[in-house]
Parts: sequence; C-alpha cells; structure tokens
Amino acid sequence: MPRKSARKVVSVPEPGTPSPEPPLADDDFVSSLKTELSKTQEAASAKTGEDLSARAEINRRLLQDLWEVHNQFEEVSVHLTIDPSQTLFATFAEYPTKWTFKETFDFGAVKTVELADRATGWGGFTLRFWYYRTPEGKSHVRGIFEWCDGESYHRYSGWMRMMSQAVLYDSDEDDVKVGELHRVLKDVVVQWYAAHLARTPESFVAHLKEKYPKGASYAKESYR
Repeated sequence: MPRKSARKVVSVPEPGTPSPEPPLADDDFVSSLKTELSKTQEAASAKTGEDLSARAEINRRLLQDLWEVHNQFEEVSVHLTIDPSQTLFATFAEYPTKWTFKETFDFGAVKTVELADRATGWGGFTLRFWYYRTPEGKSHVRGIFEWCDGESYHRYSGWMRMMSQAVLYDSDEDDVKVGELHRVLKDVVVQWYAAHLARTPESFVAHLKEKYPKGASYAKESYR
C-alpha cells in the first residue's frame, strides 16, 4: 500500500499581522562596524599589557606618604580615611605605625589615591591624586585638594554641596619628581593640620585659593 506523503503545513498569518520584511541591503555598515570594534578590542588589549611599573612605584610612594599623614592627624584626634583602604595594601605588625606593603596587592592597577577628612564640619575636604590621559594620549598624574564651599537648596534636587578644587600637582607619569611632590604635600598638609588646630577651615581654603591654580567646580548631593 503506497505511503501517503506528509502534508506541508503552511503558516497563515493572522489577519492584521504585518508580513515580515526582507532584510535591508547591506551598505557595508555591519562589516565596517565589526572591523572598528576589532581594532578597539586590540587597542584595549595593548593598553592592558602596558608597563605599569612606574605607576606602581608612584602609588607605593603616595600610599606610604598619605598613610603617615593619616597617622599624624590621628594623634590630634582628627580622623581621615585613605582609599584604597590600608587593609588592602598593608600588613600590620602593630597598627597603625608598623607595617609593610602587601606583595599580592596590584599597585599598578590603582588609578586614584585619596585621603578624605571625616571630622565634623569638614565633609568634602579631600586630598586626591589620579591618572588621566591628555588629548595627545600621554598619561599624567594630577594632585588636587577639594573642599566644600557651602550648601544650597535646589527645588528638584534638594540640598547640594558646592565643591571647589585647587590643582596642587600635574606631571607626565614618566616624569614625576618626588622632591617637588613632597614640597607641595608638606605645604598643604601643614596648612590643613593648622586649620584643624584652629578649628576652622577658612585660613586653609584661603591659602589654597591664593597659592594654587583653580581646578574644577561642581555640585554634588549633600545627603542630609
């Protein structure tokens, strides 16, 4: 007995369902996009493999110096916090003064090092160093001191802190001069410390405005 051939099922679109459109003609967008994304991936891989030994050494120096500043302020009951945290980069034999660097910590991967003031009335006062690339593609390290210039209320965003910055240091990453960096650090830290002893930041802010170039100004949420 001959086998019956299987019926071919033809799907019929429901009334009102638009018929599928044929793919658009290729205008070379997809292939050119794939090429550009491939180039971007290769460039990112090349950056990942760049030599960060110089940056690692700079970061070791900054973390060592800023942790010492932290300890000096703690002696007069002024609390500062360091980022990255000391628990990440240091092993303590006797906290907080006897310590060594953790060899397992990737110092070259650190892009920002900062020391923030946590004392009452000093919110937003921060010493910060970070790395960035110039329009010419050169890697620079910049040091700034940031402070709060007051607060204002905005109808839609609530209370906002008005932040200001002074640019303390800026150099090609491969040309950082430790002596110059220390001279600036000493000047700023002494003024910061003295302002805490005087229990007012006014003279410190005036010093920053007078001696160093103005940096960025911006508003950020107050978290009242």
